[in-house]
Amino acid sequence: KQPKGEVDKSDTSILSTMVKRQSTPSSSIPVVVGVLLVLLLTAPHPRSADALVSPSTTTVTSSTQSSSWRRVGAALVLLQQSSTPQDDNNDPNQDDEISKLIGRRSQIKRKKKQDDANEAAAAALPPNNETLVDLDLDKLPEFKTERPVRRAKSSENEDSQNEEEDNNNNSKNDVPIVDFQAEYDDENELHICNRLIASTRSWGDEQRNFVAAGKLTKRMIKEGKFVPGDLQLAHEQLLERGILTVETSPSYGAALRSKKLSAEWILKRCLDEAPTDLLPETVVVETVSQPSWRAGVPPRRLTQQLYDSVETLGTSTVELFQVRCSPLYPTRFVASALSTAIESGCCNHVGVQGVHGRGKLARLCRRLEAQDMSLTSNAFEFSLTNRQRESLLDVCKDFNVIPLVLNPLDNGLASGVYTATNPSGGRATTSGRPQFTFPELERWQPLHSVQETVAERVATRVKRSLRDLQDRFRPRYGPPPQINTDITTTQVALNYVIAKGGVPVVEVNSPKDAQELAGSLGWGLTEEEVEMLDNAAALCKL
Repeated sequence: KQPKGEVDKSDTSILSTMVKRQSTPSSSIPVVVGVLLVLLLTAPHPRSADALVSPSTTTVTSSTQSSSWRRVGAALVLLQQSSTPQDDNNDPNQDDEISKLIGRRSQIKRKKKQDDANEAAAAALPPNNETLVDLDLDKLPEFKTERPVRRAKSSENEDSQNEEEDNNNNSKNDVPIVDFQAEYDDENELHICNRLIASTRSWGDEQRNFVAAGKLTKRMIKEGKFVPGDLQLAHEQLLERGILTVETSPSYGAALRSKKLSAEWILKRCLDEAPTDLLPETVVVETVSQPSWRAGVPPRRLTQQLYDSVETLGTSTVELFQVRCSPLYPTRFVASALSTAIESGCCNHVGVQGVHGRGKLARLCRRLEAQDMSLTSNAFEFSLTNRQRESLLDVCKDFNVIPLVLNPLDNGLASGVYTATNPSGGRATTSGRPQFTFPELERWQPLHSVQETVAERVATRVKRSLRDLQDRFRPRYGPPPQINTDITTTQVALNYVIAKGGVPVVEVNSPKDAQELAGSLGWGLTEEEVEMLDNAAALCKL
């Protein structure tokens, strides 16, 4: 029994113990709450209604209350002690597990850092496992270039050394060329690859469908218009297929010479921009224009024109230089002009245009032979529909002169494109009028029909022997040659001229024209087919 107003020391100790304990585990909280509720319900409150009604029982109630609260305090102490976690030093197994986890985590981090470093080093390596060489630029040796000492050549070994140098240059610049006429029995020293020449007659001439600038419409393309870019593409296609010889003149496109759009200036651009490491060199044939020939013009004037043309083209020499002749000019004047041109060193061979008589050609050859020179070529018109100069082919052969055939398609009449059934040829005209009248085309209808028949026969023959032809003309290296199997009447007309012994000089104004010309390579006409065309042409003349 305690006096009123005093607190039991055991209760104080219980309370102090509970205060010292900051918290209990979350799992013991429900148990403690449950015990406290049981004890509180079983212990009467000191100020209950019973105590106020019966004062005699106050003492008993107080003692009972004190003992109940003491039991509550003792229970709290026991629960608090049982639920308090043990000190970390008292659980060595738990420390070992934590240490293992921490060590494992550190090991994973170290491994991840090492993998990242390895990936960065692998990314920095050069491709194909090439190792980088760290060069010290300060320790590199000094490179010195010395000019080789030149020594005078002896007169005895000079020719042999020059031949060796030429052979070396030829081997370095050897570009594969398919020459289907390599075995042709040439008339003289000049060999024309594939017996075909591309003409620049319409280059730079606005009266012949040339357009200096701008974009072509479909209508303009159908009319045959072309721009300088088309000429460059056509030139490269010709070189790829083995047509190396190009004929030009100062008079072609002379109206646009001031704008550098004449035939010579456009050809110069083609020569400069052509890839020399992939394409062979272009062989240039230069022709003097007719207005330069006047009475009293000295030969040096002709040489000056040749100098100007060579300077415009940007070359040192041209392979063949031709002069247009006229019955008004004496033979000795022409021969003197040609010999002066050769002596100038600007050309390797000389020829003429328009010599139609056997006597004049013979006199010209004799005058040049007297000066230890020779006439190389003679150009004149001939075609399947214009055979007036056919005998001149044999005359040129007799004097070892190459017959160059101008206008081999007779302005399109011999091409077989314009026929009585197709007067327009599928092409538009600027004037709106057809190029040939219907009576003209109807007259040549038998020849055009035979041309179509011959084209079909040649196509069948070429397809049958295509592999044999490719093996026959296969170059030393490179792919087999391309041989056309879609034969056209235009190609038949060109091969007719070749079969007669002439070299066609064909105008090429677009890539399409270049493909058409290249399609006539790799095949020829048989004697029977040539005879069929001759008979048809003779029938049309009746």
